[in-house]
Amino acid sequence: MPHSCRVCRQQKSNESFSGKGHAAHVCKACAALPREQRDELLNQEEIFGFLAQSRISDKNTARLHKLSTSANPETARLAEVALEVALVTPFKRRRINILARNHRHLLRKLEETGLIFAHGF
Repeated sequence: MPHSCRVCRQQKSNESFSGKGHAAHVCKACAALPREQRDELLNQEEIFGFLAQSRISDKNTARLHKLSTSANPETARLAEVALEVALVTPFKRRRINILARNHRHLLRKLEETGLIFAHGF
């Protein structure tokens, strides 16, 4: 039965995971990456996950605020856009319609950053 790596999101064989990485669901290839790079990949996945939720809670908004001050400019940019969207439309239902009608600049930012794909399009 293959396992899924949390970092690269690939299905890999049991042999691709080492001792501690096996329990943490991190394959050997991703475990060999520098810690900062691994953390940034996980942070970016977390941001995409926030926009895929049906409601972005206050805790998630606080986490997005913290991620927007990240040292990595790409992660900070994604978090800033996601934070703006969370403040305008925290609920996923009709989020795209509301953004298209009232906040076109945010919709353009979602398209530019690729966060629009978190909605399942």
